[in-house]
Amino acid sequence: MKLSPSKYIYLSLVVALTAASCKKSAFVSDNINPSILTAVDPGAQFLYGSIHFTNDFEFFYDYYQYIMPWMQYSTSGKGNSIGFSNQGGNFNYRYSNFYTNVGLALEDIPHLIAKMPATQAAGYVYENAIASIARAYYAFYVSDVDGSVPYSQAFLARYGGTLTPVYDPQQMIFDSLDIQIKNAVTTLEATQSVSQASYAANDPFYGGNVTNWIKAGNALRLKIAMRSLKRNASGVATIVQSVLGDANQMDTTTDGWVLLVGPSFATQTSNYNPTGVLAAKPMVDFMNKYADPRLPIYYRPNSQGVYVGSPTDPDTCALPYYQSLYAATDTPFSQLQHRLFTPNYNENDGNGVGSGVGFFCFLTYAEYCFIRADLAARGVTTDNAGTWYTKGVTASINFYNVRAQKAGIAGFNPVTAGQITAYLNQTGIAFDPTKATEQIACQANIDFFRQPNEAWAWWKRTGFPNTTSVLPWSPLTANGTAVIINRRTALSVLPASDANYANQQAAYQAMAQDPGWGGVPGNAQGRVWWDMQ
Repeated sequence: MKLSPSKYIYLSLVVALTAASCKKSAFVSDNINPSILTAVDPGAQFLYGSIHFTNDFEFFYDYYQYIMPWMQYSTSGKGNSIGFSNQGGNFNYRYSNFYTNVGLALEDIPHLIAKMPATQAAGYVYENAIASIARAYYAFYVSDVDGSVPYSQAFLARYGGTLTPVYDPQQMIFDSLDIQIKNAVTTLEATQSVSQASYAANDPFYGGNVTNWIKAGNALRLKIAMRSLKRNASGVATIVQSVLGDANQMDTTTDGWVLLVGPSFATQTSNYNPTGVLAAKPMVDFMNKYADPRLPIYYRPNSQGVYVGSPTDPDTCALPYYQSLYAATDTPFSQLQHRLFTPNYNENDGNGVGSGVGFFCFLTYAEYCFIRADLAARGVTTDNAGTWYTKGVTASINFYNVRAQKAGIAGFNPVTAGQITAYLNQTGIAFDPTKATEQIACQANIDFFRQPNEAWAWWKRTGFPNTTSVLPWSPLTANGTAVIINRRTALSVLPASDANYANQQAAYQAMAQDPGWGGVPGNAQGRVWWDMQ
């Protein structure tokens, strides 16, 4: 059963997070008086914003209920229902999370620094730049599925700004975010005249490491630019050239933008718990066929010790035969690997609750490799697509291998180098230049198991996987009619009495000029600006 949204403590940062929460509460209650902001540590706000990059409410609804079934990673415990492609009212928690938690906290940081004496503020240049990169990521994450959202005028009411921010067009947001990140990277690469403060333990991603943030910023510019390939290929090429001209690039799995958490953060009693969520047949069949080393990391074997996926087609799931299997006490279908999502899960094997390390991915080295591979395959760069494809698959397996061990998955045998080599050498997995973009997208899809939103985005951008791709999906029908998978958020409309109603209406009317948008805000089968048909 769904639990209400709650805040969990990042295990290794208990004291720091407690301080951040207390200061945040006081800050919000006193926000009519910005002169007191110098009493708040920018690091506390950075930590608060960072740990809210993920939340269990979003996992329960956006991921387990919708995006993961759409991407054929999983089904519900009774298979996909006739209406499984419909969005529920709780979808898109990222929007409110940005405006009440992540963005609000990160936007405080430049204002906190500006309130400092000039000599003190000079030591916070790097912290300000890092916060800018983090804020850009989440703004992109929100606009990615919503389209036009408030950004340039958002969060500024208590600093003399407006209570009715305009909705910036998605194209403008993407362009401004690229400039924002580029400027932040340039700042971080520049030697400062005074010693710089460090977020240190208040940075749960990189511990304040400036070089890592430079690499993350460069990778994020590529990630955002890739969305616009159909809209502005020449503009994307310019950004790519700019990014790859910088020597600071991700080159190892430890460079990835990942949040590592202790077992008290993502718990068995939280909405992160995937118990009852079944493995999907297309993915399990593909991984079984090629002995993918990630199979026992992603999914649990059934009681017979084998991996069996649930059908994803609603009409197939509704057949009496399958309904009897779903209802069986000992269902034959595999489930998601519990401890990969909730490391404290009690497997009832006599060893009690788990004590492993959980994780949440935002931009991994494997993703960076697949971006580089895709850019090369499309001729945007002169890189060798096959080399970057192989790096991506290898990085993905190595990443999940480490995370499985750290999560304490019961009975897991670490992946060997020989297994990775054997996997990559198989026909159907080994890089085939004639199927370059398809193979890259399908392997990226496998890697995005813990980044289902990114899998959704790549599917929209590339069209892969599909029913005839190297990773074949099942055709989906409901009562004999083809199921259409959603492509954006079903947007809600503010009441006419809301102070920002006019700005929202203006944004919706502007987006509606694009025929792909779907005509009305609530049409989730429509497309945002970057998702050009």
